[in-house]
Amino acid sequence: MITYNHEKYIREAIESVIHQKTDFDFELVIGEDFSTDNTKRICQVYSEKHPQCIRLLNSEKNLGVIPNFIRTLKSCSGKYIAICEGDDYWINPFKLQKQVDFLENNTNYSLCFHDALILWDNKSKSPEYFCPPNQKETSIINDVINNWFVPSASIVFRGIYIKSFPDWLNNIYNGDYALLLLLASKGKLKYVNEVMSVYRKNDGALSAGIGKNYICINDQIIQLLNLFNDYSEFKYNPLIKKKIFKLKRERKYLSIRKKFPIYKYLNMQIWIRKTVDILNNILYKSENGY
Repeated sequence: MITYNHEKYIREAIESVIHQKTDFDFELVIGEDFSTDNTKRICQVYSEKHPQCIRLLNSEKNLGVIPNFIRTLKSCSGKYIAICEGDDYWINPFKLQKQVDFLENNTNYSLCFHDALILWDNKSKSPEYFCPPNQKETSIINDVINNWFVPSASIVFRGIYIKSFPDWLNNIYNGDYALLLLLASKGKLKYVNEVMSVYRKNDGALSAGIGKNYICINDQIIQLLNLFNDYSEFKYNPLIKKKIFKLKRERKYLSIRKKFPIYKYLNMQIWIRKTVDILNNILYKSENGY
C-alpha cells in the first residue's frame, strides 16, 4: 500500500486489509511518502496497534510515486503480493483467500484480478463498474498491450516474478501498467467476476483529464511501451508497434481538438477524425514498407 496525503481515506484502506479472513498469515506493508497532512500519524497508530500484521515504511523526504512504489514492492516478502493504494479499499473480506486459492491451484497464471466499483470523489458522476460486462476470464499479454482493464486494487500476483526490477522502471509514469506488462509476460491473467474493491477517482485528477493532460499520459505510455519492447527483446514488437501507432493517432486527434475547439460546435468531429485516420494510415504503411 503506497500512500501520500490520504488523510481522508487511509483508515478505510487499512481497515479493509486487516479485516481480511484467510487461512494464511499476511502482512500489510505501507509505503508512506512524507505526507504533509495527518496520513503518517494515522499509519503509525495502526502499525503500533497491529504490529503483527502491519509494517510501516517511513520517508525522510518525498520520494515520488514510482520510487515509493518500487521500494514498497521490494519490501514485500510474501509468496503472493496484493496491491491497494491508500485512497482505494477492498469490500469483500474473502478477497485475498479467493484469489490466493486460485493461484495456488493454477500455476500457469501469474496474477488474478477482479472487478471494482469506481467512485468519483466529488460525486460528479454516478458509480460505475471498472471492467466491461464481457471481460474475458483469461487474458494474455496481447490483451494487456492493447488495453488497460485491470483495477490496481484488485491485483494479486506471484511475488517470485518481481525479485528484480529493470532499471527503466524508475523512469516511467505508470507503475501499475509497467508491473502488469512484466507479469503478463510471465503467465496468464485470471479474472474473477466479482466486485471486491473500490477505486476512487477525482474529476480534477490527471487520470481524469483530456486535452493536454491526456496527451501527457499518452506520451508516457508510449515511452513505457518502447522500454518494455527493448526489455522483452522485441518478442511482442508487432503488437507494441500497432499500439504505439494508435496512441500517436489519438494524440494528433487531441492536438487538433485542442487547437481548433470550434469544431465541436460545427459538427466537424467525424470528418476531422477520419482525415487524421487516413493520413496516419498512409504514414504508417509508408514507414513500415507496405
